[in-house]
Amino acid sequence: MEIEYLRQFALLAKECHFQTAADLLYISQSTLSKHIAALEKELGEPLFYRTTRQVSLTPFGEKMLPYAEKIIGIVNACESELLSKNKQEAPGLHVGVSPFVSISRLMAAKMYCEGLYPELGNMVFTETASLQLREDLRKGRFQMVIDGSGPEWEQEDFASVPYITDHLCALLHEDQPLAFRESISLHELEGLPYVHLYNEGQTSPLLCEPVLVCDTVPQTLGRVSEGMGYTILPFGRIKRHLPANVRAVRLIPSPELRFHVYYLRQVPRSDMMKEMLTYFAKSP
Repeated sequence: MEIEYLRQFALLAKECHFQTAADLLYISQSTLSKHIAALEKELGEPLFYRTTRQVSLTPFGEKMLPYAEKIIGIVNACESELLSKNKQEAPGLHVGVSPFVSISRLMAAKMYCEGLYPELGNMVFTETASLQLREDLRKGRFQMVIDGSGPEWEQEDFASVPYITDHLCALLHEDQPLAFRESISLHELEGLPYVHLYNEGQTSPLLCEPVLVCDTVPQTLGRVSEGMGYTILPFGRIKRHLPANVRAVRLIPSPELRFHVYYLRQVPRSDMMKEMLTYFAKSP
């Protein structure tokens, strides 16, 4: 069995949604479906019940999941404990990213990096909340992180290069009368059910309690697509992943969102890291 297929099976079992799991894995939904089908063929049993709106484990899938998690845990332990020396000697780049950064831009950076360094094998992005990004950068888990600018990053140990700018938009189901406006204000959204993407404090930026708090951008978009409320997200993050029945309406006034690539000043930078910092700084 392919270990990556088992990882994908375990994530899909957690998310119960093909598109959400595919987005988190940075692969297409069709690719994920093919991998799960290949795993099911090898095992000789279906792992999931599939409908147009929902995915759930079959009885066989429920029995298989703990074994898959054990296998994944063993492989992870092997990689971290036995292969760490080899991984440190080989070139590599692990980048932490805010949930609000455009996936398509990240994939362009990955292709650029691997074109320069074919021996790299993989440039890894991990989506993490801002507070965890700072902690993991200090601990050395990430060589660089991409996050919005703010006072929390204005500390002596952090250096940065500017990356991209973006703006906020309101995402509404097409049945909502406001969905076909060119722009909209927070005042006009007042009173509508609000779907909130998780942050460290789990607090809403609006003067209302969210009807739902979601863990990921795909989950948040999914709830809007189901007509459960509206949300507010950066346009660049969602423009290529917008459900067909969801409309993005520019929020006014909207502060300009500035994203930077952060790294630790005192840590020596490899040639690859220097090259990627230059790439990010020059990105349009």
